Amino acid sequence: MSTEPFRVKLPDLNFYQQAVSCQDACPVRTDARAYVNAIALGDYERAYLIARETNPFASTCGWVCGAPCEAACRRGKIDEPIAIRALKRFVNDRYGVYLGEDGESDLSSTWPVYGTALGNVDRGNSTIPSGLKELHPTGSSAENGGGRIAVVGAGPAGMTCAHDLALLGYDVTIFEASQVAGGMLRLGVPEYRLPRGLIDMEIEAILSLGPRIEYEKALGRDFLISDLQREFDATFLSIGTYASRKLNVEGEDQDGVLRAVDFLLNVNLGGYNLDLGEKILVIGGGDVAMDVARSAARLGHEAISGGDLELALDVARAAQRLGTTQEVHCLVVEGRDSMLADPFEIEEAEAEGIIIHNQVIPVRILSDNGHATGVETLDVSSIFDDQGRFNPQRVPETEQVWTCDSVIVSIGQMGDLEWIRPEDGLQVSPGGTLEVDAKTMSTTANGIFAGGDIAFGPRLIINAVADGQQAAAHIDAYLRGSTPRLVRKGYFTAIDPRVYAPSGPLPNYLRGKRQPPPTISVDRRVGLSLVEEGYAEQLAKDQAARCLICSLNPIFDSELCILCNGCIDVCPTDCLKLVPAGELEGNEEIKALIQATGGEGATAMLLDPTRCIRCGLCAARCPTNAVVMNSFQFTETLAVKEAS
Repeated sequence: MSTEPFRVKLPDLNFYQQAVSCQDACPVRTDARAYVNAIALGDYERAYLIARETNPFASTCGWVCGAPCEAACRRGKIDEPIAIRALKRFVNDRYGVYLGEDGESDLSSTWPVYGTALGNVDRGNSTIPSGLKELHPTGSSAENGGGRIAVVGAGPAGMTCAHDLALLGYDVTIFEASQVAGGMLRLGVPEYRLPRGLIDMEIEAILSLGPRIEYEKALGRDFLISDLQREFDATFLSIGTYASRKLNVEGEDQDGVLRAVDFLLNVNLGGYNLDLGEKILVIGGGDVAMDVARSAARLGHEAISGGDLELALDVARAAQRLGTTQEVHCLVVEGRDSMLADPFEIEEAEAEGIIIHNQVIPVRILSDNGHATGVETLDVSSIFDDQGRFNPQRVPETEQVWTCDSVIVSIGQMGDLEWIRPEDGLQVSPGGTLEVDAKTMSTTANGIFAGGDIAFGPRLIINAVADGQQAAAHIDAYLRGSTPRLVRKGYFTAIDPRVYAPSGPLPNYLRGKRQPPPTISVDRRVGLSLVEEGYAEQLAKDQAARCLICSLNPIFDSELCILCNGCIDVCPTDCLKLVPAGELEGNEEIKALIQATGGEGATAMLLDPTRCIRCGLCAARCPTNAVVMNSFQFTETLAVKEAS
């Protein structure tokens, strides 16, 4: 009976880095594994320093990050992922920026801590671009040529870029079109999700490093690209995407039809002074639409939404919170199983009374005397065509009319690029964003860099932070006339098996169940009331203790192995296997190793890293110490090669 060969590869630096899947998935490579483990051990200050190390908006992300780290968490393959985002909030509320009991914002006594306070204490894996360990304030810009940098847009991308450039010693001026900093953090995210005092303090902490900000200065109105090129040595554009996409259906220009971004700007800057009537239809089905619907309902409105899945949940939820009652109906073009909105946000919206209807698409907006009175929809049988392109198939004769007093369109955002002039040398992509080199963040114009939504379209906050970091590193290289080169190193540290096993990484780590942070009751969710209350200390420690600590690895020494199968017998997840080398299949490196160790008659130890739970029982059972548990750590630094 023939058997399929085992497809194998040798573990290398990439393998061990990617094994720490939470960090590998994070756009700024925050070592969540390290700060979660520190929380479990009660070392909260170290946990904060690790979380803050690569992210100047760590406190903000503790409240509203989309948490790609959680989606990648290997614990999720067993039951449910670690609550990484909520744990980040737990430590940042204690050591980062936070709101006091009186509701006023404040800074903790430990902030900021740059590089020296804890000496040589391990703060997790160091990554580039922009760990604080690597970006040291010079106190003067003379060392790097006295460079003056303009940052256009004070959202998370722009402020992060300013933060890193300030630490490198550059003179940074930020231009912001509105009267407040924060970009979509302040103008788009409803206050019930993200306290405004917390945004203020994160911005203040960045400005305390030296950048200056000029408010109500808009590109194209108050200055041009040519002005920036004349007055500054380099420019970073991060102006966001504040123009809403259109439905392109009959009646869209009627009175009573609002755009999602305009609605949220009014709510977040102008207060709840909208007269939307008794019923609102929110066209869109993503996160923003949910916020709009929830805010509108807090004014006593009925909200209906369906469509873009990131923008729409925010819209729906914000709309509900503008009132005190009523139904919220969400009309979504996607099916329930294919909605891209965060499942937690959908659950929260439904808990507040929002009713979601799937697979409908608007075909026209009805009106009376020039004012919107309803939306006509058709059912949708499928969303994507055979090539995977968005192409909803409408079902004939399934017309429905949804009556309303107002309509909010929430199907996505795009950038306003009318300020571009031919002489600027800036190219625009077919998707309506600036053409940008994704690695260097440089545009097609000399000395002009760009990032955030205007370069890549609407994405997560943490992606914008990563763009700002990447841009700062390459602006620095550009002004130095240098080429940055990434240097990576990995390290292993042996762990005493008598200490490690048989409890595994932390006592009872496999028994704990995921518990989300507590929230206030639905009847208290009115106005600006914050829904999430955050973890208490013991619950945070318990949740952190669920971590598998994927930087821990069993390491095998073939010289000591006696092929007793003890490690395989004791493994609770069957992730180990001893097989003849002749049953292996791999690349040329695998073939060369087989030949060097005795040919196909040799024996190979195989490890399935997706099933390993780091329990350490294999090391504890081995009679010859051929298996040991090692802790893996790595560093990434930018080596700068000066131009000749």
